[in-house]
Amino acid sequence: MAPIRVGIIGLSADQSAWATSAHTAPLKSAPLNEKFKLVAVGTSSPETATKAAAAHGVEADKAYSSPEAIAGDEDVDLVVVSVKTPYHKQLALPALHAKKSVFIEWPLGNGLQEAEELAALAKKQGVKTAVGLQARFLPSVQKAKSIIDSGALGRIVGTTVISSSSFALNITVKNSYINDPKSGANLVTIPTIHALDPLCYLLGEYKFLNATIATTFPEIRFIQADGSRGEPVKSNFADFISIQGVLESGATASFVSSSTTEFTPAHFEWIISGEEGSLKFEGPSQFIAMAPHTLSRFAPSKQEGKGDEDQGGYGAKVGGKWEEVEVEKGPFGGIGEVYAAFAEGNKDLVDFDEAVKRHKMVEAIFRSAKDGTRESY
Repeated sequence: MAPIRVGIIGLSADQSAWATSAHTAPLKSAPLNEKFKLVAVGTSSPETATKAAAAHGVEADKAYSSPEAIAGDEDVDLVVVSVKTPYHKQLALPALHAKKSVFIEWPLGNGLQEAEELAALAKKQGVKTAVGLQARFLPSVQKAKSIIDSGALGRIVGTTVISSSSFALNITVKNSYINDPKSGANLVTIPTIHALDPLCYLLGEYKFLNATIATTFPEIRFIQADGSRGEPVKSNFADFISIQGVLESGATASFVSSSTTEFTPAHFEWIISGEEGSLKFEGPSQFIAMAPHTLSRFAPSKQEGKGDEDQGGYGAKVGGKWEEVEVEKGPFGGIGEVYAAFAEGNKDLVDFDEAVKRHKMVEAIFRSAKDGTRESY
């Protein structure tokens, strides 16, 4: 079977850039290199496009500086949009009009309206789509899914996510656009949804939620290219997010992400509690698709001589410990898992329609926080 021919918009010559490490690295590694072939690049100018093509082994005549040009290339099957959120729609539209398959980083669009427009056009054109919500395909999440689906944990009664990080105080000037409320990129739309998508994938959607958001640090100083700190500027985004609710299954769900200084160590803990067992994800960041983490299963020890053998999970327990679950290392890493799912036609792939659901979740979170209301989506 011929490989899927890929054109990436936003791929630069910088080998340390996100598009290079997240996209081209897995695409050029086995076994994805047998399923995909990078054939075109797109940047904002002819000069940078030419440099990017040379850096990634792409023919010079496949270096494009407009979305219309790369969309019009008959040798491109899949157009990937890997740029800042405000530009997703305008760069993806030509590819959709040309009936190309399209893969866009999360968020799909700058707000729900743009996401719905993109999803509607993709459906009208009958094209295959994908969105970069990759955490659900991590080997650890897939392992947790197999344990939960086997019934080994019994009925899931609740889940709790607690995260703390100094990320909000260490934003580079390159990413300072997230301080623009109109950019569509903030700590709710990006890190929060990257954490909640695998939660909902494993346990189901929220039936309703209540959210609280706040700005803990009213001023921030962006990190400059030389490592120094810029002058203080007003922070325009929420850096504390709390979402409490009940899932459609009836299980409770609690998510709290707080911003701290570096005097509080960064930490991420996600516990899934069942009547007969529990699982725990743990690591330094809620971006589990990008940070090392572990998956553990709690092994309780019964109190002897209490006659609670027939009481199941409600019997008296003492002690016990978390035991790490052996998880195979993923062959692709993060975004690579999305490409694999795309090639295989995996039904769990987040397409544009599924991404619209996540955008509706974002809207519900902001409505609840603003109005103090219980919301659904």
